[in-house]
Order: sequence, then structure tokens, then C-alpha cells
Amino acid sequence: MMPITPAVVHAAPTQRQNFTLPTTKTPPKIDGDLSDACWKDALKAGEFARFGSSTPVSQKTEAWATTDGKTLYVAFYCYDTQPEQIRASETQRGSGAVYGDDHITVLIDSQHLHRGLSAFSINPIGTLYHTLEGGTADNITWAGDWKGVSKRVADGWVCELAIPFGLMRHPAKSKVFGMQLIRAMTRESNFTIWPAVPSDSQSLSLLAQTAPDFQLAQPMPDIAPKPVFLPYTFATAKPSGQSGRVGMDIKYPFSTTLTGLMAINPDFQTIEQNVASVNFSYNEQFVADRRPFFAEGSEFLPNPELFYSQRIQQFDTGVKVVGRDGATSVGLVASQARSTKTDRDNMAVSVKQALGLYSEVGVSATADNLYGIVANRVAEAHGTYGWMAKDRRNTAYLRRTQTWLGAQPKGNDSVLYLNSSSTNGKPSYTLIQSQLSSDFVSTMGLVQNLDRKGWSASSSLRNQFDKGPLFSYDFKLDYSQADRLTSGDFFYENLGSSVSLQTRKGNSLSLDASQGRRQDSVTKRFEDFSSGIGFGWNQRTLFQGGGLRVGRGRQGGLPTTDLNFGQSFLVSKPISVSTSYNQQKRGTTTTRQAIATGIYRIDTLRTLSARVLSQNGSGNAANVGARNGTNFYLAYTQRSRANGADIFVILGDPNANNTRTQATVKLVRPY
Repeated sequence: MMPITPAVVHAAPTQRQNFTLPTTKTPPKIDGDLSDACWKDALKAGEFARFGSSTPVSQKTEAWATTDGKTLYVAFYCYDTQPEQIRASETQRGSGAVYGDDHITVLIDSQHLHRGLSAFSINPIGTLYHTLEGGTADNITWAGDWKGVSKRVADGWVCELAIPFGLMRHPAKSKVFGMQLIRAMTRESNFTIWPAVPSDSQSLSLLAQTAPDFQLAQPMPDIAPKPVFLPYTFATAKPSGQSGRVGMDIKYPFSTTLTGLMAINPDFQTIEQNVASVNFSYNEQFVADRRPFFAEGSEFLPNPELFYSQRIQQFDTGVKVVGRDGATSVGLVASQARSTKTDRDNMAVSVKQALGLYSEVGVSATADNLYGIVANRVAEAHGTYGWMAKDRRNTAYLRRTQTWLGAQPKGNDSVLYLNSSSTNGKPSYTLIQSQLSSDFVSTMGLVQNLDRKGWSASSSLRNQFDKGPLFSYDFKLDYSQADRLTSGDFFYENLGSSVSLQTRKGNSLSLDASQGRRQDSVTKRFEDFSSGIGFGWNQRTLFQGGGLRVGRGRQGGLPTTDLNFGQSFLVSKPISVSTSYNQQKRGTTTTRQAIATGIYRIDTLRTLSARVLSQNGSGNAANVGARNGTNFYLAYTQRSRANGADIFVILGDPNANNTRTQATVKLVRPY
């Protein structure tokens, strides 16, 4: 097949395309067979165009869309003149590794605000993955179900998707939504898209703003508020005895766009949390929170400097309200602990008001009441002004934060952020000026480098290529400088750079270097420098990639060397293993961390997994995530559809420092 020349697009971002979605009385059977009569009368997509580069489209894609008034139906025919190169490895529903396969994605702006997108993806073997605007937990009944089936054919692969409008959090009586259809092939860097995006707007950050409008003959159906109850039963047996507990999660949609959550006596013991690395840092490392109660709707909550959810461990009762109502977005979370060692109440809230496509204003606040200790309050006001200048998206952001202990005002924080980003192959720039007082107190936040006034600047350049030996390159240059706010004395300065290259065969090379100096509060000055080189192999395979980085330098007054190694293995089609090894030597102290994880994918909803985590040596005091010991555990997970029970069986404890002899069973049955 000759390369397909994409249609030339002259439309500006403000000249939005419009399409009418036909209604069918006979919806398709979702089986991967495109012979259903409704597809003949469906809206047929035009030619798919390259996104992010001018390389001609190499493979033809056809797509159709229709609706029965309750559900959006989409079908793809992905032609391929090299079907042996189609990659489809991930079988586990809900795994983002689907994006490492050939796949299609339907992007939907269900609220028609051009500010956020939900994504529904499927690979050639029918594995589903979705992300909803604002986020949601991974229980299928809780999040909402949708269907998709793929089928391999002689000249490519085909798929059918059924996405209920009730899953899309649309406004009441809405008859229009935004949509983009995407096809990605692993052997090409840049995906293809329909409707085509103007060349001066081909940036991932602009897809929500450029998504065309799709009109419906009838409004999307109003979904009556219906609570979902997720009670759980938890039992643990260990040599010292048996224990059990019960709890419940409740989800109540106040509207199609605003959701309320409640957790009563929640349990997080079955959640395998992320682990901080052993690498040296002057500050505490950020570790993402995998607990569903905190992950859902997290983008609506205050920034981590105000609200770092890892600060909240076990609690008795928690409530949450997240979502958008028109141009207003709301995020509220509150928890209460009485059965723990310390009675504690926490609250975090954020309200933002959108102004046009690129600007907004907002306020955020947190409260931390540790009974017997003075309460901490934090309040923040911020504003963002954004604008387009040809192919550049420019953003100016201003933030001001004030803290209190009890009724006593304490420290404050202010930030001015300027950014200019562009399409592939063109540089992006960022300039930040900030100051943070020495008495700034945010007990629920992740605060770094108190008592500073300074600025930082960075520039980056990235590009991807769809043909030739080079797959992508990435270059970054950063500079930061700060003085002590109270005294005006020097605090720190750092200059860093990195460059990475990846070939079409999946091999990569990276180089990084930094030079800096830092002075602590007792006038001891550290001259820091480091350099590193990294190699990668099989980077463009899903389960067989690996990498090695070695570095050396001087940090915190001590000579430092570090070694990072990772390797994944596809033992057989359903069994994969990933390993990592991290070692750092500072002075005479060596710290090591080794992690190995194995997964047996029984089917799309059931897995057997095992992990061993070993860490020893002396952890950095600033690294709160440091641990010593070896922990091993086994787990069986079964996730259900159609209101079945989620089942967790764990031998050991996923987050203990050392292996524990215990067995745990957890049942979650949605109602």
C-alpha cells in the first residue's frame, strides 16, 4: 500500500468542526464483526491524518460512529500491510500497558467544556483500558462498565466499542460533546487522528481545546442519582491469632458531573503502594498514592505542597466530593480518625473557575487538627492566564499561600510561573520565581527548601520520527538559584542538563550532568556535581525492555556513586516478570534496593502476582520512604463485572518492611 497523504487542514483552533451523529434503532452486537446494518448508516470518519509530524500516513484507517440515544457506538477497521508487525501483548483489563501495544483510543469531552477528556482504548486482542476525567477507582461496578471487542483479520484488525453516555459525566439535557478518534502503531512514533487537528495545534495539551463537536438528535439520557455501595469483609490469620473487620465505600452521584464519596472504616492493606528510591535527596521524595479513595478525583484537589495524601494513614470515616459543574470544578476531601494512636481530623478543598479555554482562577485550603496539638490551617489563591500565539501555548500562573498555627499567622509562599510550549521539534521554556518563608507550616503538604527566595529556568526540546533509524530525542537544560529569605545569604544553585536518544529498534542512550553548590543552616557549604550515562534495550517491547544507568559525583559533602538497573521478561504469553536494582554509595555507606514482581494473567480480570522487595544499608534521613529488610508476598486478585464480587487473597503483607507470616482474604461486593 502506498503512503496515504493526509488532508491539508487550514482551520484555526477557533474554527471548530461540527458533525451530526445519526441515531440507529438497531444497535450493533459488540463482537468485532462489522456486518451489522447500523454501520452502513453510521457517520463515517474521513481520512486519518498524522499528529505531531508531517510524515505521510502509512496505513489506512476507517472508523464509524452511531448511537441509539443511550450508548455511543464506535467501530474501527485498522488496515495493515504488515500484519505480522501488529503488537498486542497486554491482556489485563485496566492496565495502562495497553498503550505499549498497537491500539485505538476514543477521546471524549463529554461536558463540552474543552478542558478535559476521558479516554477509552482497546488493543488488537480486546484488552480494555480507560481513564475518566477526574479519575475513578478500579472497581468496574463503581466506575461504570463499557464494552469492546477486537478481531484480527487478514489485512489488519477491527474492533467495536459500546460506551454508555451515563459513564461520561455529561451535563443534563446535553446534545453535544467533543470527540477525537486515534490510532497508534508501536512501530511509528506519532499516532494518526480524525478529525484532523490544525498543524499549529498539534500538541497533546491542546487536544481538549481542539476536539470537534458531535451533535445528537436527542439529549443524552438523564441518569437518576443512584448510590453504589461497596461493602467489604476482611479477615487475617497469623501465628499470633486471627482478626477481621468490615467497612464500606459509598458512591453517590449528585449529578452527572458531580460525585460524592464516603469511606467507612476503610482498609488499604491490599493496596501495593509505591516505594521511594534510595537515591540521595536533600528533601523528602514524592511518592504517588495508589489508594483508590485518594486517587479518585485527585486532579480536583489542592497541589501536593498543600495536600500530600500520604500524610493521612488509616482513618475511620472519610468523605469526598469531586467533579465539575459547568465552568466550576470542586474537590473536597475530609477524614476523621478516632481509633488510631492520635485523634485527627483532616480537610482539603479546592474550587476553580474556568475563564475561557486557557485561563482560570481558584482557591484552595487545608486544615489539620491533631488533638492536643495546635491546629494547622493553609489557604491559597491562584490564577492562570493562558493564550495561543501561532503554534505556542503560553501560560502565566500566580499563586499566593498563607499558613496559620491555631489563630496565629505563620509563613507564606508565593510563586510566579511562566511557560511557553510548542509542537514537536520546537523548544519549550519555563521561568519560575518563588519565595517560601522559614516559618511556612503545612503539616498535610510536601514542602521543600524552606526559607528561600529565588528563581529557576528550564528549556526542553523533544521530537519523534516515524521513519529512519532515530525514533526520538529529548533534551533538557535546567538552572535554579536561591538565597535565604531571612538573611539574604546564599542558599543553593544548580545547573543540570540531560539528553536521550532512542532508535527505532528500541535501543537508547542517555547522558546527564549537573553542577551545583548548597549551604546549610550552620554555614557548611557543599559543592555538588554528578554525571551519568544510561543504556536501554528492547525499549519498544512491552515486557522485555531493560536499562542500565551508572553515575558518580559528590553530593551532600560525600563522594557518591549510583547504579540503577531494570529488566522485564516475558516468560510466556500470560506470565511476565519485572526486576529493578538500585544501589547508591555515599562515603562509606552503601544502600541497596532490589524489587522483583511477577504477574500471571489468568484472564482479563484475574491475576496471580508476587513481589519481593529487599532494601538494606543506611537510608538517607531526608528520604522518609527508606526501609530496611526483605518482604515477600503472593496475591490472587479477581475483579468482577455485572455486580460480582471482587476477591483478594494475600499471603504476606504488600507494604511491610519484612516478610510476614499471615494470610488475608478480602471480599468486596458492590450493590
